[in-house]
Amino acid sequence: MTDIQALPRELIDARTSAGTRHGLRDVLGNEAWNRLPEAVRERFAATAGNATYAGAFEIVRASLLGRVFAWLGTMFGTPVVPRCGENVAARVLVRPHAGGVDWNREYTFAAGDMHLVRSTKVVTDEGELIERLSARLCMPLAVHEAGGVLHFVSRDYYFDLGSGLRLPLPRFFSPGVTRVEHVDLGHGWFRFTLAVTHPVFGEMFFQTGRFCATEET
Repeated sequence: MTDIQALPRELIDARTSAGTRHGLRDVLGNEAWNRLPEAVRERFAATAGNATYAGAFEIVRASLLGRVFAWLGTMFGTPVVPRCGENVAARVLVRPHAGGVDWNREYTFAAGDMHLVRSTKVVTDEGELIERLSARLCMPLAVHEAGGVLHFVSRDYYFDLGSGLRLPLPRFFSPGVTRVEHVDLGHGWFRFTLAVTHPVFGEMFFQTGRFCATEET
């Protein structure tokens, strides 16, 4: 079983110091924000508090190269789950803290094999949405609304060296373009779908699952 330990608080603080606001309204703009279902606005609002969502991923898929990439990533804090499966029980833990909001995905595979993928969404003072992953890897995101669905698309990747310094990750050596959809299903449920596609090697990762808020916070 993978050992799940909290990141040092000083590292979390360093990774989120570039952003000071929660919520996506400023990123999307009022018109697009108001087109989102009310439940989605509540999940991504600046005033949103702790939340835990439970459900399952019907599909957790990765190519051979994707699995190699994921297992190598475990040395740096598991930026993507290094397993594949179907009907994988999972929880999404949302924990706001100064500078950003943690959206952590906890997967439980067969025989209790558990993996935790940590990420923090930060809205900078310049209005840029950045997802901060393990090992100081950062992923600036374009975000838009279409048909009431919230879409996130990666722009590129870089390592945050601190003091405003960035080390870009060449696209060829990155996992590829990450696309995430957050679809409200009504009655408290939503669908999370993630697809990562490399410009040369094609699909690296694909996951989709349904989740609903629990009383646990």
